[in-house]
Amino acid sequence: MIRFGLHTGQHQVSFAELRDLWRDAASWGFDACYLFDHIVPLYSEVEAFLPEEALHPEGPCLEGITALAALARSVPEVGVGLMVAGVGYRSAGYLAHAVATIAQAAPGRIEIGVGAGWFEPEYQIMGLPFPPPRARLDALERALETLTASLENVHPAPRLWVAGIGERRTIPLAARYADSWNAMYLTPEEYGRKVEVLTAAAEATGRDPHDIERSIALRAFCARRRSDATQALEAWASARGRNSHRVGERSLVGTPGDCAEQLSRYQEVGATHCAVMAHPPYDRSGLELLAAECFPMLRRAP
Repeated sequence: MIRFGLHTGQHQVSFAELRDLWRDAASWGFDACYLFDHIVPLYSEVEAFLPEEALHPEGPCLEGITALAALARSVPEVGVGLMVAGVGYRSAGYLAHAVATIAQAAPGRIEIGVGAGWFEPEYQIMGLPFPPPRARLDALERALETLTASLENVHPAPRLWVAGIGERRTIPLAARYADSWNAMYLTPEEYGRKVEVLTAAAEATGRDPHDIERSIALRAFCARRRSDATQALEAWASARGRNSHRVGERSLVGTPGDCAEQLSRYQEVGATHCAVMAHPPYDRSGLELLAAECFPMLRRAP
C-alpha cells in the first residue's frame, strides 16, 4: 500500500489560496498535505540536491509552524505536516512543544519532518550562524533525541520524518529515529540504492526496516495527452534553464497510466509514500487528474 502527499510550499500564495488548494487536494484523494520551513520565497534555478537554491525574496512566504496550525484546523480531512523543519531555526524543545500543541488540535494527523538545514542566505537573514555540515548534523541528531523524548507521551504521537540522502549520517539517523524517511528527485535506480542503505542501517540498530515509511518526492507533469505532459515538462525546464531529460527522469510525466507505471518502479525498489511537489503557480488540473486516475491504479496493485 502506498500513501500520497502533496507538498505545496507556501510562497507566492495567500493563506486563502493555500487553504482552498488543500481542501481540494483532500477531495481529490491525497492522504496528506505538507508545507516547507522557509521564511523567504524560493525558486528553481540551480541544479543541486534541492532545486530551490537561489534566493528570490520578493513576494509573500507564510511562516511554516503558524500556517500548519491554521491549516490543520481549516482542512480536517487529511494528514498535515511540515517537510522539513530546519533544526537551526528554532530550539528542538520549542519545536516539540509547538508540534505537541498542534497535535491536540488535529489528533492523529500531524507529521513533522526535521533536517540539518541547507539554505545559508536564510540563516543570514534571520541573524543565525550557519555552522559547517558536521555541526549541523550533530544538531540534527540532538534534535531527534529531544523530539523523540518530548513527543513520546503525545497520543496519538505525531509522525516523525527525517529527510535527506547522506549515507554516513542522515540515513542512519532516519533508521534510528524516524517513522518516515524522505528523499527528493532521484531516479528509481538512485532511490533503490538509498533504500538499501536505509535497510542496512535499520537492521544494524535491531529495527525492522519495514517499520519505516519510505518516501520519494517527485514533480508531476500529468495530462490526458502524453504530448501535453511532455510540453509542460519542457516549458518548466526551459523557463529555469534546466535539462528537461534530467528533470523528466526524476519526475512523473505523461498520462495517469504513464505516471502509475513510473511510480510502480519506485514501489518495486521500496517506496511506500510519494510526495508530489507542487509550487505556485499550481497545476490544479494536473494534480486533480493525477490523484483521481493515477493513485487508484497504485492503491489497487497487490
